[in-house]
Amino acid sequence: MKKKYIIAVLILILLFSCGKKGKKSQNSQNKPNIESRQDDKLKELIKKAQKGDVAAQTELGEMYLHGNGVKVDYKKSMEWSKKAVEKGSYRAMTNMGVLYLEGFGVEKDYKKAYNFFSKATDGGDMKGPRYLGIMSEKGLGVKKSLDDAAFYYEIGDSSGDLTSRYNLGKIHEKVGDYARSIELYKKTDGRMDKITAPMYEALGDLYAAGKGVEKNTKEAKEWYEKAVKSGSQEAQEKIEKLK
Repeated sequence: MKKKYIIAVLILILLFSCGKKGKKSQNSQNKPNIESRQDDKLKELIKKAQKGDVAAQTELGEMYLHGNGVKVDYKKSMEWSKKAVEKGSYRAMTNMGVLYLEGFGVEKDYKKAYNFFSKATDGGDMKGPRYLGIMSEKGLGVKKSLDDAAFYYEIGDSSGDLTSRYNLGKIHEKVGDYARSIELYKKTDGRMDKITAPMYEALGDLYAAGKGVEKNTKEAKEWYEKAVKSGSQEAQEKIEKLK
């Protein structure tokens, strides 16, 4: 009886081991397929860009700038963004501005960055004013001015750039206009991702401290929980510290 029991256990272990290997094998087979599809998409995009497709050139410039689906490569980002700029792409102008603002693959040049962001903003790219706001807020190559920064962030927010909205809310916090900050942050309620997470966390901070609203720990926790669901680890730590 004991011998039969041992044999049965060994058979179960063997079956479990085979099952795990099978899953591992399947996963390893799926991974190359995914990578292959990504490679095919990239090759197709490069092919279009080489034929002069401005949308493809712009997308490649942004992909290599931020590492979206490819390894970050500032040289390639500059190469494709420059081609797209020559064809009038306003988003590519913003990307060129970022390269010069941060000194990615080139020497930092605030004047060039400002000019690219200005042209992009005039052309309607929603990210252009965000960076003009950052330059004004930090005094990068321009006079440091919260008023100017707020002006540009307002443009970005009205164009749909959520980072501009968050930055604008933070400026209102700096000057003590917490009610306006809360109004801005709440405009984003409903969307859950890493872009909106800082706004939910900021709302949690304001309710926890009673700034612009009556202090409300319960509501603070609810906003922090939204921030956690949107990807904020810091918000989880703040929940644990709430009394």
